[in-house]
Amino acid sequence: MGVMTTVRCRAAQGLMRLGRRFHPVRKQVMENGAGAVFSIGQLLRDRQLKTPLVVVGAGEIQPGFKLTHTLDEGDVAYVLGDELPPVPTIRDGERLAQQFCDEGCDCIVAVGDGLTIDIAKAAAARAVCRNRTIMEMVGFRRLTRRKLPDVIAIPTVGGSGREAMAAAVVTDERGNRFFLEDEALMPAVAVLDPELMTDASREKVADAGLDGLCWAIEAFLAAPYGDSRTKNQAAEALELLFAGLESCWNTGGAMKDRTDMLSASRIVGRAASVTGGGYARALIRAAQVVCDLPFREACGAILPAVLEKYGNYAVDKLALLAVLSDVTEDGSRSERAQALIGRLRSTVFRLGLPDMLEGVTAAQAADIADLAAATANPRSVSPVVWTAEDCHDLILSVCVPEDD
Repeated sequence: MGVMTTVRCRAAQGLMRLGRRFHPVRKQVMENGAGAVFSIGQLLRDRQLKTPLVVVGAGEIQPGFKLTHTLDEGDVAYVLGDELPPVPTIRDGERLAQQFCDEGCDCIVAVGDGLTIDIAKAAAARAVCRNRTIMEMVGFRRLTRRKLPDVIAIPTVGGSGREAMAAAVVTDERGNRFFLEDEALMPAVAVLDPELMTDASREKVADAGLDGLCWAIEAFLAAPYGDSRTKNQAAEALELLFAGLESCWNTGGAMKDRTDMLSASRIVGRAASVTGGGYARALIRAAQVVCDLPFREACGAILPAVLEKYGNYAVDKLALLAVLSDVTEDGSRSERAQALIGRLRSTVFRLGLPDMLEGVTAAQAADIADLAAATANPRSVSPVVWTAEDCHDLILSVCVPEDD
């Protein structure tokens, strides 16, 4: 990487860090524990909210029923949002925002996975910004300065952190993903009810769990030297995710496992709101866009490889993270860092996920690298600044491109 490019990226990252210090993420109310969803009616009354738009994720039949039944029992005059597809798009967000305005709603209650919660956050922003589309709000702090309607986020799977993150990922009709980042996007309330995770599919559990692992590790690597709070949050989330993910994937998890996953999710959401993502996330998202890969498959192959490619640039932080997240306290710094990466690889293996990307063409590998470099630079705070060529080398190391 050229010296001037590195200087440019680090300067931009420093300015964004400074901006976050003067615009801290908003405070959030949390309701947690088994049966927490039944507190929604009282929670709405406490906040003087009378007409929520209820957004239910695709396939979330039981959680959606519990939520609407609770609102019915509490005589809450809610509006049921239009049905969402498994992967909500920007068009769905625009539609929900219009429904919010047409029905005179004053808040949004979203129950579902991270995709559902993110599209609800985007719809809330669009509802108060009638002269700008969701696409026109993509980027860093490009939302309206008007106060957003309260979003009450009820996750049905733990790990992604979307219920506690001052950001949202939205998808267009072609599968391209875009990032909205603003402290106003932090949901006003997070309701963490482990009973709602009972029926989560293995695919959603793996997607959300690995999403959380990626956020936690990259948040730790990106945290400034003196930011012990963010580092401790990331390490705590990583420990909880390692402890609960496999159990939730195998059997649905005991109540403690599900509770740990939800706790980790909220913690990592707060930490990621301070630091943002890095090259692993940029490459994973690029692989999703270019090759239409599930997050779990892209992450399982890319995240460990990125950490290894960082080499000596990240070894000290990874060694410390291994100790703080209770992976190991033994060995040299290099050995502890390798133990952490090994724990990640063994988790991927036990989730039944491949450690390589198959069927990626040479053209696709180049497109992934270009998109990842453009997405990560200069915003992503990582141990080292990479070019598109560096990203390309990484992708080639985890897949065997086929001829076009």
